[in-house]
Order: sequence, then structure tokens, then C-alpha cells
Amino acid sequence: MSKTWTAILLIALSPALALASGQAATPQTAVVINTAENMFRTATVDTDVVSQALLGENVKVLKTEKAANGETWCQIETPDTYQGWVVASSLRMVKPGEKAYASTGKVFVVTALLANTYREPDVTEHKPVKVAPISAVLEIASDRNERWFEITLPCGGKAFVQKGDGEAHDTPWTWPRLPGADMVALSKRFLGINYLWAGRSPLGLDCSGFAQLIYRMGGIPILRDADIQMTKSGLVEVPKGQEQAGDLVFFGRDIGHISHVGMMIDGENFINDTTYQTPCVRIDNLKVDRWAKIYVAARRPTEAKR
Repeated sequence: MSKTWTAILLIALSPALALASGQAATPQTAVVINTAENMFRTATVDTDVVSQALLGENVKVLKTEKAANGETWCQIETPDTYQGWVVASSLRMVKPGEKAYASTGKVFVVTALLANTYREPDVTEHKPVKVAPISAVLEIASDRNERWFEITLPCGGKAFVQKGDGEAHDTPWTWPRLPGADMVALSKRFLGINYLWAGRSPLGLDCSGFAQLIYRMGGIPILRDADIQMTKSGLVEVPKGQEQAGDLVFFGRDIGHISHVGMMIDGENFINDTTYQTPCVRIDNLKVDRWAKIYVAARRPTEAKR
């Protein structure tokens, strides 16, 4: 074979060779097709869960890897720049030239804690096709009637969702900025939701997943973990004693070892998802010994509305 034809063949095969070696030439876009998919530290369920990818999220596929049992895994990056490994079957790859899911046309934004989607516009005929968590953004296929939207699921199939479970919007769409009082009202809807390490949905939340969800729905995107939420999310320092509704409060051994986060609901009380005593979303007092001893700092969004 001539050098010219060898070069042409290598160029043609380069994407496949890159995948075979476990490294994507350039990140490919995929969309998450399950309600809440665990992201593992490495390509196996025998390692720790680091976060979750949620239904309808467009993610970057950084690497692929074949497990010993033949199952394919993908290292992904979620929109908040967090990375972890998921089974490839939890994703639908976006084809070259195809637009990202729910990025055009009309979309349905889930505002219920959990929204069931059905095979037909009826809640009694069959079990739900998929459960969409609050904040999920789904493609609207058609306006069926005064009660139902037909939607295109991230997997490509069709389903029906009740209009009362969310809001219809034209794209491009982002969460509007909420004042602190509205963020407090939103956060209280989650009271009693169970604690789940790495959780990001009403099926289970951890402390930073809860704070991130409330802030994102309040129009303030922040990063995933408590420590980087405090130091790298563009929030401004709040002196102790000047905390207000909507401020984030951080706890830990010291400034370099932040391990917990909550959100102030007034000048003294905060809401948080904790494993302390009752593992769930609950309201605690900043001045109680348990919290006062480990309270490190507070942060506030810039130009915060009150």
C-alpha cells in the first residue's frame, strides 16, 4: 500500500482509533435519557458515586471505555463542568449536525418536584414512561389540548406530560433571577426530601446538590461541591452577623476544609440537606452549638435581589 493511501486510511479511521484507545478526538455531545443517572469516579459501579446527570441534560463525552463484562462506559462532563463515568446505555449520542436536545423550538420546563410522562394522554392506561425531575427541560412536540403536551423524550420517543407539571417556553430560555424571598419559598418545597450522597434531584439530594438546584432555579448557576461553591462560583463574602435570606452558609473544620452548605431563610435560620440527626432537607438555626462550632463563612450572589 502506498504512503498516500495509508495516510488517507489513517485519517478516515482516526475517530474510531481514538475511541478504541479510550480517548475521544473531540468531545461528543450526548443527552441523558434516565431520570437521574449516577456518575462514578471510574468506569465501574464498584467505585464511589461523585454526582448525577439528569434527564434531558446535554453532556460532553470525553472518553469511552469497555469494561471486563463487555459493557461500554463513558466519561462525561455535565453542564456544571463536573466529570464522572456513566454506562453508555444511559445516553443518546447526538449525531453530527444535530442540534443539542431541547435547544430549539418550544420546551417544557418541569416545575413539579417530579413529573410523570405517559404513553398516551391518560394517567390510568399505562405506567409512566419516564419520570422527569424538577428543572428538567423537555422538547415539546405538539400542544395536544388544554391539559396535555406531547413531548419528545431525550431518547427520541414520544410521550405526554400534564401541563400543570410545568411551564412552556420558547428557546433560548434560562431561569430568571429570583429575589431572596422567592428562593426561600422554592427551597421549602423540598423539606423532608431524603439525603442522598451525590444526589441532584427530588429522588435524593446531598447538601451541595440541594444548594445548586435552588440557585440554578433562582437564575444563579453555581458549581457542584460545597468548597468550590464558596470559592469559585463568583459569590461575594458576607461578614458573619450580616447573613440574609438567600445567602449560602458554609461549614467545616476551617476555610480550607469545607464539607457542608446551606441557604439562609432569614437572619438566623438556614435550610439544608444534612445527615445530622434526621437525614433530609430541614431547617436549622445558625446559632445552635452544633452549627455555630463549624460555621466558617457566608457568600452572596452579586447584585442580589431582595
